[in-house]
Amino acid sequence: MENVERIVSLINDVKNLLLNKEATDKWIGVNEASKYCSVSTATLRRHVKDNKLSASQTTGKLLFKRSELEKWLTKENK
Repeated sequence: MENVERIVSLINDVKNLLLNKEATDKWIGVNEASKYCSVSTATLRRHVKDNKLSASQTTGKLLFKRSELEKWLTKENK
């Protein structure tokens, strides 16, 4: 089910690009990011700590850009 949400999100991004609209690269929390990537929150936190994944902590909690998660997922698969 989590993969379906990711696919829907990617399809919406492609649709927005085709319609010349800005892609929705919003900030998401660690729980939503873990669902989006199909990994545990501990995995995300570990990769942030090891500087392998970018995240914002200025609000006191981890926030991720979807585009950064995509880059990280793509890099991890190579």
